[in-house]
Amino acid sequence: MMHRLFRNRKHSGTTDPGQQPSQAHPESTIDYTPIREVLIKRTAKSSTVACFVTSDLVRSAQITLYLARCRDYSQAPVYRFEPWRGLEQLERGRNEHLYFVPVRMDAGEYGQMAGVQDRIVDLDQALRHMDKVLRTEKSVLILEHMDSPDEQQKERQLLCALRSWAKDPEIMHQGSLIAVVVGKVSAVLDEFTKEKAILQEMSFPSFHERLKTVDELARELGVDISETRERLAHATAGLNLDQLRCALREAYVRHRGFPLDFVKELKKQLIRKSGLLEVMEPAPGGFASVGGYQKIKDFIRNDIMKYLREPDNAGHLMLELPRGFILIGPPGTGKSILARALATEINLPIVNLRTENLISKWLGESGHNFRNAINIIEQMSPVIVFIDEIDKLLGQRSGDVCDGASAEMRNVLNQVLEWLGQRNRQSILVGATNRPQDLDEAAIRCGRIDYVIPMLYPDAGARRDILRVHLGLKNGRPVPLALREEERERLLDFLVENTEDFTGAELEHLVNKAKRLAFAADALALEAKHFHGALASIHIDPDMRKRQIEHYMEIARRYARDTDLL
Repeated sequence: MMHRLFRNRKHSGTTDPGQQPSQAHPESTIDYTPIREVLIKRTAKSSTVACFVTSDLVRSAQITLYLARCRDYSQAPVYRFEPWRGLEQLERGRNEHLYFVPVRMDAGEYGQMAGVQDRIVDLDQALRHMDKVLRTEKSVLILEHMDSPDEQQKERQLLCALRSWAKDPEIMHQGSLIAVVVGKVSAVLDEFTKEKAILQEMSFPSFHERLKTVDELARELGVDISETRERLAHATAGLNLDQLRCALREAYVRHRGFPLDFVKELKKQLIRKSGLLEVMEPAPGGFASVGGYQKIKDFIRNDIMKYLREPDNAGHLMLELPRGFILIGPPGTGKSILARALATEINLPIVNLRTENLISKWLGESGHNFRNAINIIEQMSPVIVFIDEIDKLLGQRSGDVCDGASAEMRNVLNQVLEWLGQRNRQSILVGATNRPQDLDEAAIRCGRIDYVIPMLYPDAGARRDILRVHLGLKNGRPVPLALREEERERLLDFLVENTEDFTGAELEHLVNKAKRLAFAADALALEAKHFHGALASIHIDPDMRKRQIEHYMEIARRYARDTDLL
């Protein structure tokens, strides 16, 4: 029984670590540079163990293909171990067919009846068999899908083997290579072993790689993409090659084609599965869906949106892309809806960076999670990155690192600060917090965050605007009202006067409460009495709210850099 790896493909100089890809070759758009870098380090005897960090099954297959055909190992035996299939050896058939066949061994060597032939599927047997092979001839062992072995088994078998092999003089002399392809380094290597290994994070696919994949599947499935091929390649930025193939195949099964809107929706689902990012829906009405806060809207229009709409004029003045801003203020004042409205206004996608899923109990994994999220973000850029409760990610660093968790958080913060300070970053950060005093000073300095913008309790004009938004009088479908226009305006005057110090969320709750009262009374339209009843049922402690207002005003004065916004 054999497991075929690749279809017939002509051999080319693209697999030679010393050559650049040929543009005529069908794989010329694949970037093999990361694999070449590993082989250079292996030749320099840095280590015999290389850890390729990727969860992309297509990237994993590309690593195997490259190692099987490259100048260094084209004549060497190549083995692969995967927990379900066990140990297999690569066979090179006619016309460059590559396929794996099971490795079989005399089972008597392991205490069973002599002469009985069986596949090597046990990890311990595979490692011991390969230990002999790696020491006696130049060879390659590829370890795949080792992310979640039993902890005791990992420590006793795989980890001990990798520790021993990494600097083993016999294996080093033979020129053998052990390639571990893994989604998370911490699932296989501890800190001690990681120091001995070559680590290489595999990049997300470039635009040209995505375009090539779109073209290949379109030819294979007979789909006409003459008018949408480049838009499909752009729209799928942020997906790895395996996800891209899955999305296009599902689109074909459902629609017999690659409809752009459906592919975008599948992309949202696939990115959400990572647990780190979520594609948010832009606010349909743009800034019209955000009641009040006109000065903030004008500020964003003049300082951010104008740059994006007039890049040539900005470049003439040597003005750089705004790096982002942080919205500060009490809960319920519309910080997240403002970010979504901005995405609509400037026609950019918006993603939510889910900080609660970044931090892991495994040492080093939080940093890997953040790098993975940033790789997706930069692939999708230009994009708006929204981070709610950003103080949890950019919290103040303690003076003394006393435990692993503190060290991990400090490491992640340093990575975030490095990302924020990158001059070529094409993503716009929009953070939100009601505790800016917890932010690390290094995170909010100029050069990383351009603006700190207060969103405080709405004044009378803003409250009226917010109520009109939730009644559908500014955008969307109007709420049915059993009121003439002058009666409606008098009702708004009454509500504005009696909702002093309400937040936007509390005003929305007021309108929804009036709708529920009308529904309970079997009314087909809202009357003034429903709003009066809703207002009477909502209690806000005036003394506590006064203290909150004073508290947030003091915070705004301390952190806001532009006095106009106060």
